[in-house]
Amino acid sequence: MDRPIYTTPQCLASRARQQPHVRAITGGGIDCSYCDLAVHVVQVLDALAVLGIRRGQVVGVEAGDRFLHLLLLLACEALGAATITLSPFELAPEVDLGRFCDRVLAMQVPAGVDAGKVFVLTQDWLVRVLQAPVRDDRFGALAQPADPDSLVRLIKSSGTTGVPKVMGLTHRVHQNSIRNNLWLAGEYLRSRADYLCLYPFSVRGCHARAMQMLQMGGTIHFAAMEAAAAMIMAGSVNYTLFVSGDLDRFVRTAELSGGPFGLHVDVIGGAVSPALRADAARLLTDRVMVTYGTNEIHYVSVVGPDDVGVLLPGVEVMVVDDEGLPVPAGESGLILVRSDTMVDGYLGAPALTAAAFVDGWYHTSDVGFQPSPGSLVVQGRADGMLNVGGMKVPPGPVVEQIRAIDGVLDAMVTNVVNARGIEVLLVAVETGSGGGPAGLEAAINPIIQRYASRYVLLPMDEFPRTETRKIRQDAVRAAYAGGGWG
Repeated sequence: MDRPIYTTPQCLASRARQQPHVRAITGGGIDCSYCDLAVHVVQVLDALAVLGIRRGQVVGVEAGDRFLHLLLLLACEALGAATITLSPFELAPEVDLGRFCDRVLAMQVPAGVDAGKVFVLTQDWLVRVLQAPVRDDRFGALAQPADPDSLVRLIKSSGTTGVPKVMGLTHRVHQNSIRNNLWLAGEYLRSRADYLCLYPFSVRGCHARAMQMLQMGGTIHFAAMEAAAAMIMAGSVNYTLFVSGDLDRFVRTAELSGGPFGLHVDVIGGAVSPALRADAARLLTDRVMVTYGTNEIHYVSVVGPDDVGVLLPGVEVMVVDDEGLPVPAGESGLILVRSDTMVDGYLGAPALTAAAFVDGWYHTSDVGFQPSPGSLVVQGRADGMLNVGGMKVPPGPVVEQIRAIDGVLDAMVTNVVNARGIEVLLVAVETGSGGGPAGLEAAINPIIQRYASRYVLLPMDEFPRTETRKIRQDAVRAAYAGGGWG
């Protein structure tokens, strides 16, 4: 029998009646109880109805203020409209919104509804809405049931190596993702749930955890990364999410004292080295949970200090060779995954969908092996090995060694074509405003010379990054091309 599919607005309405004065949201000048939050969501819901937005439509959301953004996400979910988060850049007139918004919206509206009408709601509109009166029945509109197979959320891949892909989350998949979050940290949060929210809601993990907190009756604490150390040391929060690169910078640069603290940290976005695990356990918390997953699947495994991942309940993995045939146990190959948190494909991209979703399995483009049933070791991207002039360069180990150099904040390696039309290895290093350590090239030389005879070094004060803090490789290559480097 299927599990009941509850929406976050349904849970919010229940919490608003049962614990009206419990704090739901704080930070950024906001101190909002569950009752106040439910009232504000109803105000936005009524305003959406006035605009003519109906069940089954898609709303593009742009709001730098995370509280206002959350109100709109909740109101759209209560109405039955799906949401996609847009950045201010994506709203600029000169940007082709067809990649993200117009095309997707036209696909998702039901029959008989004007497919040409695009709803993009901004922060200014939301501020005006909150000045409107509230209906008498208050929370009844939030308690409407949802169709488990209807869309609640559209998410975009980061697009670090190409055009972002858009995926649709149904209510069923979305709620199953929240269930996984509860499986990972639920017992720790049963008696107290204070979530430190450091990222915008364009990050799928941040969005899911915010909804998880409201379903649990916990508190969301909005804060910038600069305020995180003080809040952790004060004991104001006991749960947070870090992208792996941010955790590394935080542990190295935050002025933490008195640790380790009573804090559960989920880490997404990349591997965590043994050295970082040790530093985090000493300075921050010993409850660092590293996960491997993708936007298409959500979580696949919890990765231990030995890099062996334990599959989450309901996740199945198959490792195959280049012909798509299963490899013997323990041998490396392409990782295929399926679970009840998997999306159906990419919206508006049938060719990409057909290539990545085959016979119920998602092809991850990652290489790994299974040491035993129920476990998984991820070795890297199948297409991640660089071929520079016939020399094979593994980016992962090279980057890890460069990042270990004192004064280096982050690094990336890629292949580029120089001004003379020759393919070379580009080593880009994030140094901060100080310009990096003296003798940087001399420290990098022995690392690179194991793989390549020559390379180009590109120091940068700060890497261009996506909202999930991944390095924008295209922008780094453009910086190299525009700088006249040899």
